[in-house]
Amino acid sequence: VETLRAQEGIDIGLINKPTLNVMDETMMETLAQSPLVLVSECLGHKTGLGSKFGSWLMETKHAQSGGLLCKFGRIATHKEGVGGLWEQAYGQGYDSASVQQKVKQMLGKD
Repeated sequence: VETLRAQEGIDIGLINKPTLNVMDETMMETLAQSPLVLVSECLGHKTGLGSKFGSWLMETKHAQSGGLLCKFGRIATHKEGVGGLWEQAYGQGYDSASVQQKVKQMLGKD
């Protein structure tokens, strides 16, 4: 986030949502109307936080009333293997450089 702001001039924020417990409805409404949401996680691409987060965005009042939703992307583990190590981030593509590249791609700045 700081690198994208300082070096690329991209106005971007970071939300820390590490678990699938309770949805913050106010935050989800804000995000639904933002330019983009990118979920980066060390859980599974098909069943992790990103898949649930996307569902939550579609359930917002903004979306249900016909409002246009933000661009949505997710970066997560997608290869089989032993997990839980910091080195896994690079092989799975959710390291800092990969996140920055995905944000720029979603904004059309790549």
